[in-house]
Amino acid sequence: MKTKLIIFLAAMFGLITITKAQQDTVRLGLLRDIPHWMAEYHVPCVGVGLIENGRVKWVNNFGNLQDGHPAPNNTLFNIASQTKPVVAMLVVKLVQDRKWDMDEPLSHYWIDPDIAGNPFTSKLTTRLVLSHQTGFPNWRSDNGENKLHFNFEPGTKFGYSGEGFEYLRKTLEAKFHKPLNFLLDSVLLKPLGLEDTQYWSENLDKPRFAMWHNGQGNLYPTSIQTSVNAADDLISSIEDYCKLGIYAMNNASLYAKPEVKVKGNYFRGLGWGLVQNLPDGEYAFEHGGSDIGVRTMAIFLPKSKNGIVVMTNGDNGMFIIDRIIKCALVAGNQILGIMNKTENTHKRIMLPENIIQSYAGIYEQNNGKIMKVEHEGNGIKVSGDGLPTAILSPESTTKFFLEGYDVQLEFTDASSLIVYENGKQVMKMNRK
Repeated sequence: MKTKLIIFLAAMFGLITITKAQQDTVRLGLLRDIPHWMAEYHVPCVGVGLIENGRVKWVNNFGNLQDGHPAPNNTLFNIASQTKPVVAMLVVKLVQDRKWDMDEPLSHYWIDPDIAGNPFTSKLTTRLVLSHQTGFPNWRSDNGENKLHFNFEPGTKFGYSGEGFEYLRKTLEAKFHKPLNFLLDSVLLKPLGLEDTQYWSENLDKPRFAMWHNGQGNLYPTSIQTSVNAADDLISSIEDYCKLGIYAMNNASLYAKPEVKVKGNYFRGLGWGLVQNLPDGEYAFEHGGSDIGVRTMAIFLPKSKNGIVVMTNGDNGMFIIDRIIKCALVAGNQILGIMNKTENTHKRIMLPENIIQSYAGIYEQNNGKIMKVEHEGNGIKVSGDGLPTAILSPESTTKFFLEGYDVQLEFTDASSLIVYENGKQVMKMNRK
């Protein structure tokens, strides 16, 4: 019996040693490679956090907040749309405390004047907001309009929408007579002991903030002062967001139910994207953030209690994030493949130079954001406000695609273009 125990303990010790060696190899690889990737893609600052067995095991921030200001390990990032799952966790906590009903019509407390009288308003619920089934566009200004409208009947399909989360914010504030930032802080953040997750205020420790940069690595002349928004612009640190991910994994049953299918093995739950059918019965919570000079991503694996958080302060950060995830997570390549997989097959074709050249120019969204389109070989190079600098290849005389991502650009006529993500229109721009 004693011999068997010794053999078992020796085997376990060996397994632990191998696992630790693998983890050390991953970290050494990231320490070596990330600075090179930052130089390649002109991203000044990258923060990485690794979670192992439900604990924050490694946090490292690389580069500069801005020129001449090295990034500390408690760097503050604007996390853009990673705000959404944090707000979702707040709402789920209110439901647990029996202070909120996930399926009560939001119209009981608030109705946006733009859609007053529309029968669809009575169908809006918190569940539909958190799983992106409201029928709203991402932003009311996306297609040149400034009024909120429905693109489809609520609850009938998936449609990513920041407007939905803002609608929920206004409803919560009408019900509780308190601003969202107060609710978030008192109900979720303070109980978790998170001091670096907050909306903008004059008390923000600005010397720790990672300023925003474009695809060439140049500082955006943009104020870091932002308003409270349920879909965007929360500020956090790598360690804080890792702790939020651990909280989500420890309460995984509350978020793991697929509410709507997006494509393949990719679904939306309450606040989180859900990646299913991973090896060993694993699944993943995920959410990214994308804004001017901001690219972030978090992936959490509830079964193994492992995860990763990556934050950057550059428009090209997405390319670095993908490389880090593939290196750090065993299933990283598969997870990204499921998330980025297009439902359609894109085949590169050759186009006459004069056709490609005819699309070159400056395009503007009605909110003032600019996209520059340039002729680049047998394709186009795009750059601009909040856009990665990327090469897209032609698949028809009017449509171009970004290799490895479900993103397409279509030139509908001589003066306008449409941007698609996951096969859905997300933006329309007109030639200046």
